[in-house]
Amino acid sequence: MGERVLVGNRDDIAIVGVTAKPTNPSHLESSIPFFDTEMFVPIELRDAVTRERIMASGGDPDADRWGNQSYYVYLEFPEDMAVDVDDFNRQLDEFVQTTMPTERAEFLSYELQPVNQLVTSQMAMLTGGFSITDVLVIAGALVLLIGCINYSNLVIAQLSLRSQEIAVQKILGAKRSIIIFQYCYESLLFVLFALFLTLSVLVLVLTQLGAMGMIGVSNTMLLDPSLWAVLLSIVLFIVLIAGGYPAIRTATVSLVSMMRPKGSSGYSSGLRSIMVGIQFFISGTLMILAVVMYLQNIAMTAQLDGELIDPKLAITIPTDTFTVSPELLATQLKRNPSVVSVSQVDVLPWSISISSISLSREPDINATTYEFSNQDVGYDFTDTMNVPLIAGREFSRERSLDRFPAFSELAPGSGPYAFLIDDLTAQTLVWENAEAALGSSIYRHITPPTVETAFVVEFIIVGAVGSQTFQFIDFASFGVFGSVYTLRPESATFMIIKIGKDNVNEALIHIDQTWNQLMPAIAIQREFLDDMFYDTYTLFLSISLSVGLLSVIGFLVASIGVLGNATFITNIRQKEVGIRKVMGASSGRLLRMLLMDFAKPIVVANSFAWPVGYIAGNLYVSRFAAQASVTFLPFFVSFFLSVTIALAAVASQSWKSARVRPAMVLRYE
Repeated sequence: MGERVLVGNRDDIAIVGVTAKPTNPSHLESSIPFFDTEMFVPIELRDAVTRERIMASGGDPDADRWGNQSYYVYLEFPEDMAVDVDDFNRQLDEFVQTTMPTERAEFLSYELQPVNQLVTSQMAMLTGGFSITDVLVIAGALVLLIGCINYSNLVIAQLSLRSQEIAVQKILGAKRSIIIFQYCYESLLFVLFALFLTLSVLVLVLTQLGAMGMIGVSNTMLLDPSLWAVLLSIVLFIVLIAGGYPAIRTATVSLVSMMRPKGSSGYSSGLRSIMVGIQFFISGTLMILAVVMYLQNIAMTAQLDGELIDPKLAITIPTDTFTVSPELLATQLKRNPSVVSVSQVDVLPWSISISSISLSREPDINATTYEFSNQDVGYDFTDTMNVPLIAGREFSRERSLDRFPAFSELAPGSGPYAFLIDDLTAQTLVWENAEAALGSSIYRHITPPTVETAFVVEFIIVGAVGSQTFQFIDFASFGVFGSVYTLRPESATFMIIKIGKDNVNEALIHIDQTWNQLMPAIAIQREFLDDMFYDTYTLFLSISLSVGLLSVIGFLVASIGVLGNATFITNIRQKEVGIRKVMGASSGRLLRMLLMDFAKPIVVANSFAWPVGYIAGNLYVSRFAAQASVTFLPFFVSFFLSVTIALAAVASQSWKSARVRPAMVLRYE
């Protein structure tokens, strides 16, 4: 308290308070680095920085800028005040329509949102509007459904063997409702025992996670009334599906059928096949999605430097706060051969943000425009960031018009300036590819509030580059197609340094020493781009791992059910097997028959799981900038695991049944 700190190398502020550690995770502090706040400062500091940058680029700092979605407005309502959220949101919509420019009002909206939902709403931009929590809950619920169907299937088989017991109860006067209640009660005891084991494991896990410092994680989470309401609903659902249905099905069978020596005829082979098929349909779909997620992780991590490519690191301190020229720092850094190249970017790699511009092929201000991702960069950008230069040239210091000036220096007829574009940009503007567009003119539409009066500026396409790297999101779903690069070092406020992979330690020492010599009053802040990637993408690695584990658990549960059914079915088909052997069937032929009977519902289930998994997989990868191809591999893995695990589970019982001696199973006939 009372000490002073320098924020952003520009604002000297005093520490006037210390906040308590949040007891629950939120957008202010959580285990996700993206939402980890270390300091709260007056918003006026951020506004002052923004004004300075707008003025430096020649813009009007007081003009309305409705495109900025970086801020939240916090509202606190009195506890005794009834708030109609729908009505409040309706008034916000009216505000948008009456206040915003038409082009913004078409796709911008505001709404009330609880503070504890801000993290999931922010991450929803990456997941296509789906809540990550909901995805995991749905996956877990599907595995639970597999268990319920499995248990129900086994209970039906068990009650079929107990059909004579049920018949005796009915003869002695037991009502159908009493019989159903008895077996529902047995299922309830089984479920409660399983729930007790689950809660015991959760207590240990939550205790460990809480000891690791995870915010909001403790054993008290298990005391939440809403949690117990959900658990009771799940228990009731399981009892009805896994206990009630089999009991009702068995209790409604006629006494004559029940008193037959072989038991109730209520256990249908068709029903068994359907229930087995549903289990493997769910687990197969989850496995396809898990493999697609794994392939997507490979596609994303392929952009990383790793150990085979010269690593890159970012100076996370903005260049406009340097006390020396960024050009001077870059020159001094490149004096050491361990530093390969230096460039600048306007947005840090792996940031979930974008800056878009409007371009057309015609110089008319009223011409049809398309939105493209624009990145202001420095010299040596393609070499530093490993962006492939397919054709043409890089930005050159010897060509003054390569450099895009401040907006205050622009006027109709300015230019032409230089652009680097990728293939998607060229194709959107109706060229075959970026190489075919080299030397052609395109026009950037600059409109208020950037300038007072709208006009177009001519650009010449001087280079064709590969797809943008170090990016999470495919912004095509937001109406932004392709990427263009503008040489504008004064707006590219983050320095990227590429160092030799064989001299990493030497390069780091040189960078630190050079920085301390030129700017001793400012502590350097640097981070490898690979580390910046994992700061955010670790969340998606965890999701894919969770879905993978759930799919494996689903397969194991389904296979255990198949094993139980195999034991039951092979027992009741022993006499059939004995007769077939008497008629000349070999043990090998009988084994194939039994295995095919068990494999058919699994194969059919996979045929249904494939299209569902294909749709889900493509929907998942479509959100990312580097997209994995949904090949035949996920479907082959799902099919192979389904058949292999299931056949392994039933093989022993099938082989035992196929080798039975006819005299042993037919001696009572």
